[in-house]
Amino acid sequence: MSFYYNLLFVIHTSQLHLRNVKTLTVHPGIVGDRGIHSLDWALLEEQKEWGVTIMEADKEMDAGPIYATQNFSLANLPLSQLTKSKVYRNQVIPAALQSINRAVRNFIEQIEPTPLDYSNPTVRGTLKPTMKQSQCTINWEEDDARTIVRKISSRDSNPGLLDNSLFGCGMYLYGAHIEKLIKVPSNTPSKQLLGQRDGAILISCQGGNGEAVWITHMKRVRPYNIKLPATRVIDPDQLSTLPILSVSFNTVPTDVTFNEIYYEKKNDIIFLHFDFYNGAMSTTQCQRLLQALNEIEQINNFKILVLCGGRSYFSNGIHLNVIEAAEDKYIESYANINALNDVILKIMSMKNKITISALQGNAGAGGVMMSLAADYVYANSEVVLNPHYRTMGLFGSEYWTYNLSRRIGFDNARQITEACEPLSAQKAEEIHLIDRILCQSSDELLTKVEMMAHLLTIDVIYDNLIKKKKEEDGPLFYDKLAACRSTELAKMAENFRNSSYNLARHSFVYKTPPVITPWHIKKLGRETAIRVNGKEIAKHIQTNISQKIKSLQSHAIEAGLTPRSPGLACLIVGNRRDSLLYVQKKNSLASSFGFLTQVVHINDNQSSSIDELEAVILQQINQWNNDPLIDGIVVQLPLPEQLDRRRILDTICLEKDVDGLHSLQLADLCISSTSPSSSTSFIPCTVRGILHLLEFYHVKLPGKVVCIVGASKTVGLPLALALSSRGCTVTICTVQTNHLQEKVERADILIASAGVANLVKADWIRPGAVVIDAGITVMENELTKQITVCGDVEKTDNLWKRASLITPVPGGVGPMTVVMLLQNTLDAYKARLTQEILKTTQK
Repeated sequence: MSFYYNLLFVIHTSQLHLRNVKTLTVHPGIVGDRGIHSLDWALLEEQKEWGVTIMEADKEMDAGPIYATQNFSLANLPLSQLTKSKVYRNQVIPAALQSINRAVRNFIEQIEPTPLDYSNPTVRGTLKPTMKQSQCTINWEEDDARTIVRKISSRDSNPGLLDNSLFGCGMYLYGAHIEKLIKVPSNTPSKQLLGQRDGAILISCQGGNGEAVWITHMKRVRPYNIKLPATRVIDPDQLSTLPILSVSFNTVPTDVTFNEIYYEKKNDIIFLHFDFYNGAMSTTQCQRLLQALNEIEQINNFKILVLCGGRSYFSNGIHLNVIEAAEDKYIESYANINALNDVILKIMSMKNKITISALQGNAGAGGVMMSLAADYVYANSEVVLNPHYRTMGLFGSEYWTYNLSRRIGFDNARQITEACEPLSAQKAEEIHLIDRILCQSSDELLTKVEMMAHLLTIDVIYDNLIKKKKEEDGPLFYDKLAACRSTELAKMAENFRNSSYNLARHSFVYKTPPVITPWHIKKLGRETAIRVNGKEIAKHIQTNISQKIKSLQSHAIEAGLTPRSPGLACLIVGNRRDSLLYVQKKNSLASSFGFLTQVVHINDNQSSSIDELEAVILQQINQWNNDPLIDGIVVQLPLPEQLDRRRILDTICLEKDVDGLHSLQLADLCISSTSPSSSTSFIPCTVRGILHLLEFYHVKLPGKVVCIVGASKTVGLPLALALSSRGCTVTICTVQTNHLQEKVERADILIASAGVANLVKADWIRPGAVVIDAGITVMENELTKQITVCGDVEKTDNLWKRASLITPVPGGVGPMTVVMLLQNTLDAYKARLTQEILKTTQK
């Protein structure tokens, strides 16, 4: 996994000459070229030469005086390398680095920049308009395969080429390859799906001429869709009719077909290429790569295996898009990491061959760790490595706890995995993460690696190397590997269930900014506490809830059921202003996210007696218990004191008790996680919200001392049960507890829910403690009538210096409580809908 977020720098014209600071821009085009789609036009027009220009920022876009320029050739590149993303990484970035160095040198030496002059015959570039999808639309009847590949490649990566004719809906196309090895009958009409291979589909074009192209990835135009292998996007019924057009691992695909895993044998050396789109490796791709390794292992007459990866990326580890699209993301995550581990174990088990990792392109996380499985790691000087996992909320696997420490030592391994910073090839060589930089660019690397490999095949050298490898072989070696894998996977299994990973993955896949910087990253080097952003986390959960509702409704339609929305019913008794406002807020939020809501308001003075009022309440609850359209029932608290609160709450059937306040729900807190352990149990919303925040910020619970101030049956008591079951030592206090300060001072985690403003003083907090303030008190200034909301913990500068993590009031626990009501209702809806679907399928 490698995780990058685009940074967009907008330069306001009024700031260009602020304090005489010289502002330079890097433009991916030749001198004179201007516009935001420079590369798109260059590739679509089949330019033979392109370049990078460094110019001074100007009020007129890309029109400033020129400090440096560097051109590069596109003439001899194979068509498969002429995509926007590949040219940007492999040609533009190296040229840009050289140009930046030259521009800075010219500035220091006071060499005047050259004004842009279109009258100069050497200026070949022009101002290009923003490219519209209509300007590169595919004409499937007339365009030949090469033209289609060129059009898709010019829009590759982002935004993709929009096609509205293939599937009856808007579809972005990516990853196009010409097919020349399969004979397409001359009478084949255009736009026919001819077959599938390794996630790609083959489509006929230029009807009657036997032309066809592979499309590897697609994305539907509709919102909340992501780029996926093409076979995961098209209709399953349509896919089932397509033949599998397999190809051998020794078929070199360059401009004749699509084959992402292939090997070439050159004398005693085998070069294994695995050129996966953007370097991501799904479960099935890892399994096919393992098959290729098994096949290679059966070849007798070779000595060295070179792992080449792809030209742009060696590998970036597990496939986050495929995981995000999976029905069960935990299962797919776990399967993916195990499949990648199997590949690495196979490489490390090849004791009778020398293995080399050749890093032609960048690598991230699991891809870096995969390269370390080889005996030697070589790279070119332009490679950038990201040997860490923490930005995705993961501990990591791929045997990194064995290979990384073995290569660079434990201290260095801990430092680079925790720092989460990219490493240049030069730095990686300096700390011995890689063995050697062999050349300047990826163009030369495999040639240089072949030369090094030939030296290693000299009998004396080769025999000594193999002898040394075999001395390491044996039960102890494999026991070490098994122990490392077991430890890593145990931590990864925990991570895969954690909201930090799930939210970070979602943000990465949907190209949205992270909800917040994960605590385990943000806390490094900090001297003040981190402010919990409950509002942003809740918003993200709400978005996931909306998407899940749509997914479940689709499943209902597929099962022949009439789709419906989740139903939430709320009962409020009495006329407390705060309760009425809170119910209104919950109702409005639920409705906005597609819930069917019902609110019943019963005045506590409308009945002649308490018994009669209670009977009316119970009758309403029983009516909702029997309503198939209602999934969750909430009774707003507090109830009038005369009513039997316990009897009323226990009347709600367990399957619909989404507030989690039924007497029988408390027992389940001892065994459940932050989600129901069964379809009939729910964690109280505030408790679930707090547990979710602790999980999100990677607060490790086992062994922690927790002090809960506030012993209510809705928060304090159930939270104590939940935390005790997670290995915490819990002390429950109230406002009457003797020596309250002493109890708080001992706590690693303080949770305040007493509802008494500023009850807990800042200097009571243990340094480094986590402070969860779930209390709320509304106060009105008698003179100004201004309303102030306070928590139970005194918020002073001293508190922010002492604690490590603090929930604000408001904006901390409150938003999480509301969204967890929606999550519980969604869980109830899912459980009931699943039962309905099962009944339908069993008929």
